[in-house]
Amino acid sequence: MANSEEESTRTTAIIDFKHTVLAKFKSDLPTQQLQQLIQGLEELCSHLDFVKSFEWGTDFRQVKRQKGFTHIFVITFYGPEGLGAYVSHPLHKSYA
Repeated sequence: MANSEEESTRTTAIIDFKHTVLAKFKSDLPTQQLQQLIQGLEELCSHLDFVKSFEWGTDFRQVKRQKGFTHIFVITFYGPEGLGAYVSHPLHKSYA
């Protein structure tokens, strides 16, 4: 039988929650504008204490079903409630 301290640790463990967005940017989008969009999202995430991490990437060459997506963005929250806080946050609304 597990002691109460072990049970407490198991029930209060924080589970990461990931929000993944695949994006299609047009090839004629100026590089500087794309960099500003990405930098803006990085800055947004850095100001929100419920965001654990932000990652992004572009390499879809090995994926046969890329369907035109050019970028992937992954925001990791400390738990599922973080996504709700993110979506309703004024900084996110002004960015979106």
